[in-house]
Amino acid sequence: MKPESAWEYELGLIQDFKATTLRAAVWYYDIQDFINDNGITAPGTGLGSGCLYNIDHFKLYGGELEAAVRLGPRLRATMAYVYQEYDVEENPVFEKEWTYYLPGLLPKHKVKLLARYNVWEDGWFQLSSRYVYKREAQKGTVLDDYITLDLGFEQTFRFQGIKYTASVFMGNVTGTDYQEQSGYFMPKYVWGLQIGARF
Repeated sequence: MKPESAWEYELGLIQDFKATTLRAAVWYYDIQDFINDNGITAPGTGLGSGCLYNIDHFKLYGGELEAAVRLGPRLRATMAYVYQEYDVEENPVFEKEWTYYLPGLLPKHKVKLLARYNVWEDGWFQLSSRYVYKREAQKGTVLDDYITLDLGFEQTFRFQGIKYTASVFMGNVTGTDYQEQSGYFMPKYVWGLQIGARF
């Protein structure tokens, strides 16, 4: 087994307008002797199965676009899109019908939305949503794409010179059935209450 080595390149740009801030970033990773792990799908005990091996040449690249918008004195919104892809130099000695590539488990497309509304002084209502594109799973299957929606409210206040933050939230309001890892369904609904203090 050889150690990995890589050249990594990243470039970003931020442009601030009066009511909008735009961010863009791209990245490109050129990896030599990439260590790939097929232990979950390797048949038997994995001994002699080549479940952990080097890939001579691996490339991972992508980009992200984000816009943060101020819509009047009370409303804030952020939208972001992420794209990523990979190229691999196949190794016929180790790769079998059950082989997968670790970066292949990551979604090619992701979209995130966040909106915050100032209901009253230091009180913010928050709505967030994300879309995750379908992707490969370790056992040779494909995980479906999904959309989730979260709601919450946050209130900041001071008491005896200490700043407190109280928030309530509900995750996955629509009860979407989805998996982030193959075989593990995420909870349909998540409720929570959180209180913090800053001294």
